[in-house]
Formats: sequence, structure tokens, C-alpha cells
Amino acid sequence: MRRSSVKPSPYPTSRNPPRLHGPASPDRGRLAAEPGSAAASHGPLLLTFAAEVGWTDVRLIRPVDRLGTWYQNRKLTAAVTGRTTISGRDVTLQVGLPSNFPYDLPVVRLDHARTFPHTPHVELDGTVCFMVPRGLVIDRHHPLAILHDVYARAVATLHDGWTTDPADEFMDEFGAYWQQTFPRFHVQSFLHVDDRLRAVSLTLAPQRIRRNRSQQGHSVEQDWHHRQAQAQEARRALISGPAPRRPARALGWVADDAAEPEAFTHQTQASGRRHALYIPLRPDARLQPPRPGERWSAAEIRTLIREHLTDENLRHLDELVKPRGDTLLLIMALPRPRGGVTLIGLRYLHLKGRHPLAPPGPDDGPWEEPEPVTVQRLDRPLVTARGGGRTTLSAKRVLLVGCGAVGGHLATMLATAGVGHLTLLDHDLVAPENVFRHVLGRAALGRRKVEALAADLRNRVPYLTVRAVPLTLDGAVMSGEIDLGAYDLVISATGEPAVDLDLNARLRQINAPRAVFTWLEPFGIGGHALLSTGDEGCFECLYSPDIAGDTNTFHNQAALYARTQPRDFNLDEIGCGSFYTPFSDLDARRTAELAVRLAADALEGRLNDSIIRSWKGDPGAFLNAGYVLAERFSQDADRLLSGGPYAAQWCRTCGTP
Repeated sequence: MRRSSVKPSPYPTSRNPPRLHGPASPDRGRLAAEPGSAAASHGPLLLTFAAEVGWTDVRLIRPVDRLGTWYQNRKLTAAVTGRTTISGRDVTLQVGLPSNFPYDLPVVRLDHARTFPHTPHVELDGTVCFMVPRGLVIDRHHPLAILHDVYARAVATLHDGWTTDPADEFMDEFGAYWQQTFPRFHVQSFLHVDDRLRAVSLTLAPQRIRRNRSQQGHSVEQDWHHRQAQAQEARRALISGPAPRRPARALGWVADDAAEPEAFTHQTQASGRRHALYIPLRPDARLQPPRPGERWSAAEIRTLIREHLTDENLRHLDELVKPRGDTLLLIMALPRPRGGVTLIGLRYLHLKGRHPLAPPGPDDGPWEEPEPVTVQRLDRPLVTARGGGRTTLSAKRVLLVGCGAVGGHLATMLATAGVGHLTLLDHDLVAPENVFRHVLGRAALGRRKVEALAADLRNRVPYLTVRAVPLTLDGAVMSGEIDLGAYDLVISATGEPAVDLDLNARLRQINAPRAVFTWLEPFGIGGHALLSTGDEGCFECLYSPDIAGDTNTFHNQAALYARTQPRDFNLDEIGCGSFYTPFSDLDARRTAELAVRLAADALEGRLNDSIIRSWKGDPGAFLNAGYVLAERFSQDADRLLSGGPYAAQWCRTCGTP
């Protein structure tokens, strides 16, 4: 749990903060410790702190006394307890120091927290949670000042919780408080999170997974759930000591459409569906979560839901409360005042032909207490945005021609940027000489680049439809495997001007000219990304006949190397057939990023004009090899990177005759 704000004043308990009365007793309850140990140095520091804030009944805590469980579970080396007053309430507090103090912050605890009003940001064991502003650097040279700062933040948390309405704070962190009800089941949600109450589908997890998901294999998902179960046990032990409890089990997943879980996992999902309800509460709903270790009754849940629905959703609920079996799963959508939605679950068993949300009637007898269920949101908008992707790209269709060093990184970046439909076109294999600068590395040796890349992307990126076409551009078009007009954007990363000119001409012929062309220059002196929108400018605009009159020789006008060079750039280390252009994986990544950002801007409509952007690198190796830079290389790096128009009126493809 994190606080939404931090008070800057030292001890904001009231307009005139009460003095934390009484002198400390420095000699009381000292820890026996080895000279020079952390406990030996931390104990006197804590006693000094307690004296300065005016605590009474001060003593150092021993690991074997009543607070020993908290002391040990928090991995403290020293802790102090004392009495004070906050907001007119007499309280006993503890402050403990971890072994890595002052790099790890002190821990502040409210003793007997359950005797006070339900307070936001007070954890199961009474520890007070607070937020340290991002970027704040702790001054390790002043440990006493760190103690005072942390203590002030903890006191402010308690003061705010006791003197202001905590409803917003509870709603913002409801998911964390729901964990404190010790749910035995968790469910994955692929639901579209909106304000429409409706019946949805619960697909039960296979029985072997439900029994003990943490013991089935070592997938990332299973390991995550196992760690969640371990964390839950640790939290429970903080207040009640270790107790044998079964790990949280996978109940299954809920979805509006069975295709969504399959799009996330890229696997066919199991059958065995059950009835569930998605219940969104009003935006102004404010609920107080159960206290740690407690649960809502069935009657409380019915009242809370019916009182916090819109009129339309309440009418819809009454239409859906017909009994449908002996079990029911509710997914409640709780609005967060800071924005967003928290999902929580409730599982009903042994309904015996009744519906728990129906209006109370004469036969409304006792209900079995519903079980809380934690809900892990895996819906497309949340997962995409949380990972930094753009949800506006999820419906876009992109064709990537060329999946080599630049193209491999491009494919990965397009997928993680949020592009939902990707077609990969390349006929080449992954060769040993590719492994250092290809995203697939050694694992894909001997495989088709597009097939290996598609498999890798399916394993890594959810909600991605990826298709591999292991053909040349001409072969794919002639065979009908590729329809160039079916895409929102075509990207070429072949690095072959002849192929790019061919693709450019084909796109112009079918009036689907929007494309991005990207390529690298030798020795990492630079890279380029060109956007062609069809209005003015196309890839062929960069090429003009040789000034000497040889109309069969062309030179790229955007090149950072001079037209005339002492020899070819391609290197040959072992003989004919082994030619390659020297550049590094870092150069390929930098060029791919430039192209992806340009492509995303075009797909989202932020760029509607043809533009070329370039980056330039260190020319040292290029010059040392005896090559010559073009005049364009002398342009300002920021000017090259921001880009500009490149259309040529004399272009024989898009120019004016």
C-alpha cells in the first residue's frame, strides 16, 4: 500500500501538534549486543530518537518478548517502543531498524492496531505504510534525521486516517486490503472493464492445476502465483504466527469472449464453463474493506452491491438473478478515485436454488459465507498500457519486409509497442555469422528467420497475432500470400535498395503508398527511417541519375557517406559469398527504434507528411578505413534526428512529369 500524498510538515497531528510528552529512559531495556554490532550502534540511536520526540515508557525490544514475531519477520536488528499521543489518542508505537539501515528505511508500527478505527495504510502487523517521493535520496550521514523524517510521515498517515474521511484512500488501495481477507482462490480476468453489468463466463482451471498450481512445472505464470501464495502466508504470519494453510489455488479465468484468453496465452483454452456476473459499481461508490482476517457476510454483500449500482444496472441485475446452478462467481469492479478500476471476486457455494443478490424475500434464510477471490487483471488495455504499449495500435495491421539485424529488433519493438497484427516476410535462414547482431541469437541457428521470430514473439508478447511468410517479396505477392493493400502500414528493413525500390513501386501502383523504409550505413556512421505517405515523396525520391550521365547508376541522396569511395563497403573475411556490411547490434537497435517511433506516429495519425529522420554516430572507424563522409554528415545531429521533407519533383515514380 502506498500513500497518495505526503505531508511536508514534521508532525502534522493538529494545528498545534501535541508535544509527545515525557522524557525517554535511555537506560531502560537495553539490548545485550556485541560491541560494534548493528544492534549495539542502533540501540542508542533509537533511544536518542525516542527522547527527542518525547516518548514515555521507552524500552528497547527484545526478539523474545511479545513483539518478537514482528521484530523477526521484519528482519530488524534493533527496535524501540514507547507511548505518545496522536490526534488526541494515546498510542504505543514501535520503531525498528533493518540491518541495512540507513540505506533501508526504518519501520514504524502501531501497537494493538485492531483497537483503533480501521485506518488506511496500516498493514496486517500494525506497520504503518507511507510513500517516499520518487527521486528522494536518503542522506546516510544523518541517520537520526532519517528517523525523524520517517516518523513524521508515519504520524501523518495515522493523523490523516483518524481525522479525515478515509473512503478514497480505501478505494484506491482496495486490492491490497482484499488480500488481507486471506483468499484461498485466485482467478484471471480477461473481461472488458466498463460500466455495463452482465453475465460472463468462468472457465474452470484443470483439476490438476486447481489442486496445487505451484507444483505444476516451472512456467512464469505458475511461479508468479506460487510467490503470491508465499507472500500471503508471510503476511498472515506477521500478525498470527505461522499457520498451516493451503496455497492459493487457481479457480480459472473469466472472459466475455473465449478468444481473449487464447490471444493472451496463444494456446487453446480448456472447456468447463460456469456462470459468473460482472458487477461494476457507480463511480461515486465508496466501500470500506473488511478488517484484516475478516470477511463480508452474504447479507452485507447484497446490500453493498444493490446500494451502489446505477438504476440501469440494478434493473439489469434483477433480470439476471434467476438461479443458475449451485455455485456463482461475482466479479466486482470498484472505481478508484485516482483513476482506474480494481477487480475483486466472491465465490458462492451451495446456493440450493437461490440467488444471493436477489431482493430479500420471505424465504431468505441463512446463507453460507462467500469466499473472497483475488482477481488478476489480464485484459488487453491494462496489460498493454502497463507494459508501455499503445492501446491505439492494437487493431493495426503491419507488414514487415526483412527480418535481419534491423528487422528482428523492429519486429520485437513493434509487438511491444502494441501493434496487434504483424506479418513477417523474409526468405532467409539464421546463419552462424548472424548471431551477434540478430535478436534471435544462437537459439535459432538454421531456422527460417520469420518462423523463429514469430514463435519467439508468441512466447513473449500477449494479444499479438503474428504470421510468418518465408518467401521473397516477389514470390509472396505473385503467389497471393501477401496483399500489400491489406495493411495499415508496410515497413521495409531489407537494407537492399533494389528490393525497396521494387516495393515502393508496387505500393504506388495499388494506391497504398503509406510505408516506412529503414536502413543502416556501414561502420555505424548512421541510420535512417523514411516515411512515405503518398502525398509528396516516396522512397525513389532519394535516388537520382549519376551526374556523370550514367543513368543506370543511382546514389542515395540521404546517405552520410560520399558518392565516390576508394572501394566498396562490403567486407569479405573468408572468400566469395561471405560479404557483409560492418555495423554492430547497437547500431541495428538504434535504427530499429528510430523506425518504430516513426511508424507509431504515422499509425496514430500524428504524422501525415512524408519525412526522413536520420541519426549519426562516431565516424572514427569509417574514416580510419579510408572512406569519405558526405557533406550531409556535417549537419547538426538534432536537425537530422528531427527530420524533414525529402520529396523530389523529378522523381519518376511520384514526381511531376
